[in-house]
Parts: sequence; C-alpha cells; structure tokens
Amino acid sequence: MHPRRLLDLTVSLLFPLRCAGCGAFDTALCARCEASLVPATGPGRCGFCSAAWDGPDFCPRCFGWREIAGVRAVFEHAGAARALVHRLKYDRYRALAPLMASRLAAAAASLPVDSWVAVPLHPRRERERGFNQAALLLRHAGLPVAPARLRRIRNTGSQVRRTAAERTAALAGAFACEGPPLDGLCIGIIDDVITSGATIRECARALLEHGARAAWALSFTRASIDLTHLTAPIAD
Repeated sequence: MHPRRLLDLTVSLLFPLRCAGCGAFDTALCARCEASLVPATGPGRCGFCSAAWDGPDFCPRCFGWREIAGVRAVFEHAGAARALVHRLKYDRYRALAPLMASRLAAAAASLPVDSWVAVPLHPRRERERGFNQAALLLRHAGLPVAPARLRRIRNTGSQVRRTAAERTAALAGAFACEGPPLDGLCIGIIDDVITSGATIRECARALLEHGARAAWALSFTRASIDLTHLTAPIAD
C-alpha cells in the first residue's frame, strides 16, 4: 500500500469522520450545520469579490483589484464552513476534500473559465503539511486543469496575523507560471479561503504575464474583513 494511502487510512481509523460544525459522527457536515452556512453570493454580498456588503455596487475591499476579472466563493468564512477549512488545512483531514470540492465544482459551472490552477504552496511548506489543500480541492472537483502551472518561488511564510498591507507586500512577486503559454485562455484560480485577496491577485498577475486573457478566483470560503479595521492583523 502506498505510504500516503496508509496514512489516510490510519487517520480515518484514529479520527472517525465527524461533522466539522457540531462533532456528530459519520458525516463531514450534518444537515443542521449545513443549513447554518452563509452563502457568499446573492443579496448582501459584493458583486465582485463576494465579501459581505450591503452598499451599492462593489465594496471598498476590492477597489484596485485590476488583475482579477472576478471572485466567487461558496460560503462566508464563519461557523461550520470555517471549521471545514481549518480541519482540512491544519488538522490535515483530507476526507473533507470531496465534500468541499463538490460545492466548488457547482460554483465553477457558472464562471466563464477555460481551465483551472490551484494556489501553490512553497515546496517546503507542502512537505511539512503533506499536501496542498488547494490542489486537493481542484483534483476532487474534477475541473479541467490549465496546461501551465503556478509555482511559489518565494517562501512567504504564514499570512495569519498579518495586516492586509503586510500580506500584499509579502506576496509581491511570490508566484511564477511555468509550462506552455496560456494564449487567450481564461484561467480560474482555486483556493480554500480568500481573505485579503493578496494571494489571488499575485497568482493572477503571474497568469496574465504568461499569456492568459483573464483570471477568475474561486474559493470555498470568503473572509469578509472588517472595513473599520483594515490595518488590524487578520486572524485567518
């Protein structure tokens, strides 16, 4: 048996599948917790970046995001949705990926995207974690994969507890695109959560420089930064 498969089996035996929201056994997300999830589209959301917004047009969070054609997310980064992201990423519970990916695949169907890439981790970070959660979600979503791939060329470290401005500065020039030119293609960027937007903007910049016509971003959750505290450290 492949060592990775053996590890997954061991984890599933030691840590049985439980609802990310309430802890109920034998389900990644029970019906009650799923009903509590807050959609990141529709009324009360920014039409461009999917963050919570009750005002007209687009919210101030995404002013200046010229690299991106649009951002979509499935749920607000709160409650059970936030717990799913954290269990996958920090608890390394990959059994949650198919559930999360199915929601991403449904959302992707409405986007004008030709093919997809995952936000990459730095190789050192991926070795430490054992997998790249964005790549795992893309694989389980069954979406067409772009002919070129993104690579993180600088180890920027964790962005948790950095302000939006610090994240933007840390991630500038952190990504490169490798492989065949993306001539005229509209490329989608998959991630588990979008917070300040610094990561997806830099990924989009690399894709455009490699010949993509446009770049969209899609995530499982969207963290709506408090607009009154944009200079405060961001917890996720």
